[in-house]
Amino acid sequence: MEFNGLSKDLLTHGYAVRMKAKGFSMFPLIWTGDRIMISPKKDVSPKDIIVFMRESQMVCHTIVRVFEKNGIKYYQTRGNSSSGLDEPITSEQILGKVTGIERESMPFSRKILLFMSPALRVGRLNAIAISALIRIRNRLP
Repeated sequence: MEFNGLSKDLLTHGYAVRMKAKGFSMFPLIWTGDRIMISPKKDVSPKDIIVFMRESQMVCHTIVRVFEKNGIKYYQTRGNSSSGLDEPITSEQILGKVTGIERESMPFSRKILLFMSPALRVGRLNAIAISALIRIRNRLP
């Protein structure tokens, strides 16, 4: 059984889980390699960091808004380094609430790369956009 599947099962059955984070969506609060402690609690509110299922993937994001539509409660989330909001989720998708973050010790050079990563991604996007605009401009009469 895959570790994420096991973690999901444990949380669903009321057990707390400690797992390693990966990805940059919660940077700078949570870095790739950090260990997050997840409680199976589902009493969540805005500003809580939660773990939920999106399709077959476990996602860790911050709740930014709670609203009700047609009698169903929805939670709107966002990654700390993301500018846009995620699609709303329901309480059935929530696996638990992050209750702790342990930072793994790592070499200084890796810390610098992790810190610069979001800026590098934006820089690459800017380079692609500028390159496309120059090509479009060169084709105009």
